[in-house]
Amino acid sequence: MQNFSAMRGLAKGCAALALAAGLAGCANTGLMQAKGISDSFVVNTDADSAYRRALEYVRVCDTSRAHPYGQTYAVARDNDLTSDEGMFGLGSGFSDSSSTKKSPPTQSALGRIRIFKVGEEAKILELIEAKGESVEPVTSRVTVTVLGTGIWDRAELAAARKSIESATPVCRPLK
Repeated sequence: MQNFSAMRGLAKGCAALALAAGLAGCANTGLMQAKGISDSFVVNTDADSAYRRALEYVRVCDTSRAHPYGQTYAVARDNDLTSDEGMFGLGSGFSDSSSTKKSPPTQSALGRIRIFKVGEEAKILELIEAKGESVEPVTSRVTVTVLGTGIWDRAELAAARKSIESATPVCRPLK
């Protein structure tokens, strides 16, 4: 019986350690917790195109690329741009000439991409947002934020900016 009590005490201790380890893993949420470093710039394209450029950059340079130590990264997309409202709040029906009038960008014209290490989905390493800024000329504001450590640094910001501005992925060198 004494042996059973010791086993139960050991099981409780292991459960407490597992819970503490699990909570410690959740504690670091990357950009959700830390400020990071960012770059905000305007591109001469609509928000949908800027968003697609950012997705292509992330695909080529982050998720499909071989990284040191076999690290793999994945993407989560939030607030995908929809055609329900149109990019700049235009209705879908154009029955009269007044409905073709362009209006300023709306808050709904926003695309957000989150990059994280596979297995650590809660820890955001890079965040890219594309938002319509003006109608004539068509421009979008892109904001790239990185954690500021390791490969998620100023070189990553520069590579993302160059890629999105040029519509051609230009990956940063990996050491």
